[in-house]
Amino acid sequence: MPSALATAQALSFGEVHEVRTDTGVTCAAKTLKLPVQLGDDQTSVSKEIHRAVESERNLCRLRHPNIVRFLHMAQPEPATVVVFMELLDGRSLEKFIDNKPLDEQTIRDFSEQICRALLYLHSRKPPVIHRDINCSNIIVCADNTRIKLIDFGLSVKLESVSHVSDSKATPKGTLNFLAPELLGAGESDSPWYSRQSDIWAFGCSVFQMASGRRPFAEHKMPYTLPERLRSSGAPALPTGFSAELQDFYSRCTAMDRKSRKSALELMGHEFLIVRYKF
Repeated sequence: MPSALATAQALSFGEVHEVRTDTGVTCAAKTLKLPVQLGDDQTSVSKEIHRAVESERNLCRLRHPNIVRFLHMAQPEPATVVVFMELLDGRSLEKFIDNKPLDEQTIRDFSEQICRALLYLHSRKPPVIHRDINCSNIIVCADNTRIKLIDFGLSVKLESVSHVSDSKATPKGTLNFLAPELLGAGESDSPWYSRQSDIWAFGCSVFQMASGRRPFAEHKMPYTLPERLRSSGAPALPTGFSAELQDFYSRCTAMDRKSRKSALELMGHEFLIVRYKF
């Protein structure tokens, strides 16, 4: 197994570094600092840190061709976690799009793979909620045909270790991809992350693939977006795409989270199975 003492090489990607372990394995490593503060009750903090670390260690059990493989998790210090992952050769879907719309066949291929990954995650017991699906957290592999989900919102879950957030707290994640209920703009009474909030974010990723730009790109502040959502809902896809894609997108981006289709239902949608028609 990789060691927490792996030394960083020259290449660095923000918080994620390419490392070579003491066993000679080259992989990616992400170091996370748990938010322990002076004055926190140490007994409660210890229990919550243990719970959070065990939760993240479960990611190492995930095995799916469209999900980055988590190799190992180490805890070199009580409030520090190092996550080791496979090193991917590719670029983010956002860079792949490069402000230009993708053709419908490519949107279909990528959407099917993302949907398969979400179905796998959401079917786990307990379900795994990604919390930050967006085109920057989807890697297009070097062959330009395969995609993998990365960055499972680890910092989002770990931020709740020593401080319980109330329902009025600002949600964590990428603003343009946050579901209405996370911003107080939906019909649902649930302000927290769920399978349905992942599906909304997936729909926003479909929008970016079809339009070449992030949804709600004009909204830079979180307080302007809820009113926009309440008045107009999700942005419309550009013209020129099939009715099947338009309907698929609408099923992902229903304002009421209870009306959104599940990953399983989306896998059976005509947009994803149309390729098999003769």
